[in-house]
Amino acid sequence: MADIHAAIDVPGDQLQPTSSAPQGHPAQPQQPAPTSSIASSTGTVSISAETYARLLSLADQAPLECLPLTTHTLARAKILGYNQIGHVRGAPPALLLADLGEDRTDELKRALHDFGMRQLGSD
Repeated sequence: MADIHAAIDVPGDQLQPTSSAPQGHPAQPQQPAPTSSIASSTGTVSISAETYARLLSLADQAPLECLPLTTHTLARAKILGYNQIGHVRGAPPALLLADLGEDRTDELKRALHDFGMRQLGSD
């Protein structure tokens, strides 16, 4: 049985001459691939406020295990009902501090920052 592979277009891919092609005469001239602002690591991507809100809502639904937390902080947060990222982001800072203490609250804030988010109501 033969393997069948589908071609996948990836931004930035370009055709390269094969080693069997004559050195001075490639079968087809190389042309730059079309550019995509999303694929560019140095470019800026702009999205609407509506799209950003939807993405943020999806991220808030992610389980707390997605954050880089110590086992103790994760267990303590889950015992207190913080099961999703949005639970932590939506909690008033004073409540998190009262529930988890200063060290664990700071760890959660750092983890949110590393995840690319910040707590609602924080400076």
